[in-house]
Amino acid sequence: MNQSSAEPSQVVKSSARKDGDVCSALCDVLLGGIDIHRVLAAQALGHIGGNEAVDALIKALLDEDEDVRTDAATALVRLGDSRADKQLLENLIGDPCPEVKLAAMTALAATRNSEVVPWLLRILASRDEDIVWDEDEFYATGWDDWLDMQLKAIEGLANLGVEEAVPGIVTAINDDEAQDITDVAMKALARIGPSGIAALAAYLENDDARLRRHAALVISRCDGPVAQSAVLRAIGDPSSEVRLAVARGLAEKNPADERLAVLLLDDQPQVRAAAVPLCGAHHESRLDLLLDDKDMNVRLAVLNLLADHPELSNIPLLVDRLRALMQSPSKLIAASAVGAFAVAEPDKAASELVDLMAGENISTEVQRGVISGLKAVGGDEAVQGLIGVVACDDRQVRLEAMSAIADLAAQTAWPNIAGDTLLAAVSGDLVAAPEIEPEQEKDETADDQEEIVGEAQEAEEAVVAEPEDDVFPTSTLESILGGFKSQAEAPPPEDVELTDEDMEFLNLTGAGKKGRRTIPVVPDVVAHEDVRMFAARLLGNFPHSGVTLALLDPLCSGEKELQQTAIDSLAHLAENLSELPVEVLEALKAEAKSENRDIRRQAVRALGCSKDASVVMVLINTLDDEDSFVRREAIRSLGRLGEAGAGVGRLLADPDAFVRLTAAQALAETAAPGVVETLVEFSYAFEGYHGRETARMLTAIDRQAANALFIKTLHDEERKRYWKVAIEGLEELNRSQISA
Repeated sequence: MNQSSAEPSQVVKSSARKDGDVCSALCDVLLGGIDIHRVLAAQALGHIGGNEAVDALIKALLDEDEDVRTDAATALVRLGDSRADKQLLENLIGDPCPEVKLAAMTALAATRNSEVVPWLLRILASRDEDIVWDEDEFYATGWDDWLDMQLKAIEGLANLGVEEAVPGIVTAINDDEAQDITDVAMKALARIGPSGIAALAAYLENDDARLRRHAALVISRCDGPVAQSAVLRAIGDPSSEVRLAVARGLAEKNPADERLAVLLLDDQPQVRAAAVPLCGAHHESRLDLLLDDKDMNVRLAVLNLLADHPELSNIPLLVDRLRALMQSPSKLIAASAVGAFAVAEPDKAASELVDLMAGENISTEVQRGVISGLKAVGGDEAVQGLIGVVACDDRQVRLEAMSAIADLAAQTAWPNIAGDTLLAAVSGDLVAAPEIEPEQEKDETADDQEEIVGEAQEAEEAVVAEPEDDVFPTSTLESILGGFKSQAEAPPPEDVELTDEDMEFLNLTGAGKKGRRTIPVVPDVVAHEDVRMFAARLLGNFPHSGVTLALLDPLCSGEKELQQTAIDSLAHLAENLSELPVEVLEALKAEAKSENRDIRRQAVRALGCSKDASVVMVLINTLDDEDSFVRREAIRSLGRLGEAGAGVGRLLADPDAFVRLTAAQALAETAAPGVVETLVEFSYAFEGYHGRETARMLTAIDRQAANALFIKTLHDEERKRYWKVAIEGLEELNRSQISA
């Protein structure tokens, strides 16, 4: 599938058809094609539009295929043309297909056709006898399609603002034996207008707390005197769920609403705790009492609110009270108090937080709170305090400390003390590796050898052992439980070779090791290795040449995960630097030939971000890599360097689908002569697997030329196997180009 010369493309442009021809071609298919093509043409015309499209879709409402009728009605919903109302109404009444009815209802409501209102009211009430229903489908599946129609009728009546529908909707809500439509129906009542809102307000007097909760949430978002009065009743409702529902609704509209203040002093602690984040920031005077609330969740909510809102500083004796809460026996309270204290006393907090961190028996929760507080305070003293936590045994704590240091490094001009800390961490100087005693190392080696010998002996005994005679089960239960093991099982073939992927999978599953393999939630990683690798990850956010050189050592370390992390960070840095140091480039070129496929892939990506012409040949060589992920990354890298024409076109026939699509995207970005023809033909390949994606690419290159090529296919009976792709391609090309 080689690129052709510029001459055919220009011929296509000169004879390119206009959007009207696109619509005509699709209308011809809709009215005369086979069923699958008619369905696709109806869908496409719904996205393209035009007078001719509406006329053809109206005719398609009478198609013998119900799928075509459904898609035609759905297309008319999008187009919203009132010329289709008469036929749509006939389909609503007389078409047995429920999908057609649903689409017809939606389309008629969209054009605000008043003739549909009586029928919607009848559908809302019952399975009306004057409407044709698919009885065979009902008896075959047991599902009454009227239930779907009822919901659609409620939405349509609400969109049309039909107040006569309110009694019917209320009846449907109250029908205990019918489907639960409470949520949809109550939202519809709110949209209908004053009478619907009045019906909602009446539900706040209902004995069912569930109905009151639904009504309270919906009516809290409404306006008008009836809604305002109903909201006040809901705020005083005996059910805490109802009070919380109205609080959430009011807070969505206006968190400063004065009516919410009473919920901060509610009798139920769960209501008070939920109300604090909803409106507490606008009622600072109420927080004074809540900070000493007897319920821990309420106090936690206040502390978290104070940590997020530095302006809330007028609470009496706030700093002293926070200091006392920092010594609370509750770990959660103490940790949250630390965060609030850092915000309330930023000038003095650093030293106190560092002292707190140095205390004995400090909990993990408080440590994390101190880290958050030091990050909020900032400054060199805060960085020094965070450095003291980096070597912590708790992995989550040390990673959060490293992240805080990186955040502080980004807040001031480079270089800075926080940045120097990251550089020291990646070099291994921040947290030194523990020294291993020679005798201990010798003992561990001997233990490992002894275990290997033991496993070998067990394997040998298993091979030499004589098979036991067959023991037949004496009952069905014994047979199920495995009481009989047949010797007729075929032995595994000896000539099977395991691939690298197979071996990697076996290692992950722990095959060959005694006992069941379990994966810990938090990996057991040595602190100095963990800190170094995480620093390599974080330094990818600091585009400075000194950082790239610092990553050179982990890049060449030979440790797979550390290498991958360093390469990934270098790729990020290369995107924001004009050039990479020569030493780094040479190291990346070497890693592009690594035996490890993941390292090869990331090295290729980093090289592609380098903007250096010397890497082009290295990338071209990796287009033939055995790993599809490496090939994809090579294509992207060549595309970023503007070299996508260098052998990328042949990968349109690659066995991997993602490689093919990536190659097509790279070629599309070049917009080279002949690329339109190449991509159109590519869209037909592999059974049209990439048809829609390719058409979207062509939209940015030459829409008219691509239209002409797809229309040409639709006019060619010998290429009928490609019509599906051509129709979908025309839809994608013209989706945003609505014809007049």
